[in-house]
Amino acid sequence: MSVSTATSTVYLLGAQFLRNLGPLIILLLLARLTTPETVGTYSLSLALVTPFFVFAQLGMRTVTLTLQPEARFRHYTLVQATAAAGALVAALIFGSLASAVAVLILACAGLSKVSDNFADFVSGSLQRHDRARTVFVGSLLSAALVSITTAVVIYATRNLTASLTALAVSSLICTYVLLFRPARRVTAGAEDSVSYHAPEAGEIRRIVLAGLPLGVAMSLMSLISTAPQYIVTSAFGEAETARLAVLLYIYALADIVTGVVSQAWIPQAQRLELHTHRSARLLAVTARHAGSWTIAYVPITAVGLILASVLIPLVFGPTYTLSLLEAVPLGFAVVLLPAAHFLATAVAIRNDYAHTLTLAVGSTALSLAACIVLIPSMGLAGAFWAVMVAVASRAALAAVILALRGRKETRR
Repeated sequence: MSVSTATSTVYLLGAQFLRNLGPLIILLLLARLTTPETVGTYSLSLALVTPFFVFAQLGMRTVTLTLQPEARFRHYTLVQATAAAGALVAALIFGSLASAVAVLILACAGLSKVSDNFADFVSGSLQRHDRARTVFVGSLLSAALVSITTAVVIYATRNLTASLTALAVSSLICTYVLLFRPARRVTAGAEDSVSYHAPEAGEIRRIVLAGLPLGVAMSLMSLISTAPQYIVTSAFGEAETARLAVLLYIYALADIVTGVVSQAWIPQAQRLELHTHRSARLLAVTARHAGSWTIAYVPITAVGLILASVLIPLVFGPTYTLSLLEAVPLGFAVVLLPAAHFLATAVAIRNDYAHTLTLAVGSTALSLAACIVLIPSMGLAGAFWAVMVAVASRAALAAVILALRGRKETRR
């Protein structure tokens, strides 16, 4: 990994971590200051709205990084805003019909996801123009301001609706001021030196067509972490959902790290693809990268889970524990993440956006089946085995797609 790639990776990794800090702080404070049932309601509200907003995101970060030729920033913005508005309406309708969670709580959770969507989208635009440091600084300031605002409201009110309102409003303001405006300024300067020949409607259509398979795929993938919460709530109640939500942050942190590392690798992989145009060669290089990271993840994951089993009850309270039966499948899921991320990224680099849907459908279907079979009898351990099944199947399917393409290219 080159120095510039390593630096960019550190900045982007820090930004992604900071972006997830607000919800984690709310989870921590609610766990310490309210009941497990309140924490469960908070977690369930996010789980209900998340798939809609993940779909509305349309994989825009990946699209802005990989779409050739590059589209104009205002068209990305138009597509993202329209999709987010539709997701908010759909999430409110679904959430109010499918659960007892108050509409206002769902609305606030949805608005916080709108902020997440735009933060992720403009981060891709800034990364494409070598502004990873801007992403980090904006995310740092945003995390600090949002966390402080929300923490004050939680401490003062102990009220979930007020807390989510503070999170949503402060997140939207900070995302606009600290990330969206810098991205618009940077892209405007770059676009002044480029001649765009494609009609505007055609460019918007190209963005949507590239993003739709990614949006559907990522929305299905989000069910890997949200569907277990639905089933756990139904089978064991909101208090156990709260414990699952806390433990899922271990997986989420590892997923964020791996996702950023694999995305930072995109420029290097694109150069390889440009020079070779061969899927077999890309698969071999990707497998080596994934293997190296997997080896590194094994001891880190083991130590991390041991620390988590000790620290989580101390930080969140004695109700929130991690047993050995739960830690084993969770550890397998984390160790398999590099293979899943790097191989799926290699598929996207070939502009095989439609194949991302194949990955998502296959891995999500297997995960949902595992949830239905395992969670009622095994509880949270079953939920983590289902997550592991999803990660492993995603890696295997991506490898098969690249291998089959390589075989076709050899026959030509």
